[in-house]
Amino acid sequence: MKYMNKILKSNKTIFTYKDIGLLLWMENKNTIKSFLSRQIKSETLQHLYKWIYGLPKFNNYEFASKIKKNSYISFETVLKSKWIIFQDYSHTIFLASDNTWEKKAIWLNFVYNKIKNSILHNPLWIEQKWQYIIASAERAICDRIYISGDYYFDNLESINIEKLKKIAQIYNKRVVLQINNLIKNA
Repeated sequence: MKYMNKILKSNKTIFTYKDIGLLLWMENKNTIKSFLSRQIKSETLQHLYKWIYGLPKFNNYEFASKIKKNSYISFETVLKSKWIIFQDYSHTIFLASDNTWEKKAIWLNFVYNKIKNSILHNPLWIEQKWQYIIASAERAICDRIYISGDYYFDNLESINIEKLKKIAQIYNKRVVLQINNLIKNA
């Protein structure tokens, strides 16, 4: 139980095999495997994907970020949470990433969309949460336009126009033009 207390005190909900070893100061692979096996049987941890384990109530965004490093939560996931679009994507998490990739794990779908590295690594209006990174609503709008071109947004009332214009500048000319048109027609 003392090991589980260390895990619970970490404030994480998702752990890789390596995280468990470092957190519990375990170097022997068999010891780590044995610990994980016992925790899965007692349902204090669950096996989610390859070498990724989670607490019974884990954070979906943390899970998405753990599956694929070098990514941040964006697109429809942010747009829906901010009521900019109304479509339901509750079983899919969309992320900006360094390559395009889709994965299904447990009951969730993860969609990673490739964006240029200079955009991906630009911290403008990207928020670092405890265990994941998430785009602002304005950044998610620009990300979606960058990937999809023309896109319909249901509700732009809560958007900061100046912030949107500034963020658009890190993308290409097409995104800047489409953002300007979006603002003009809003």
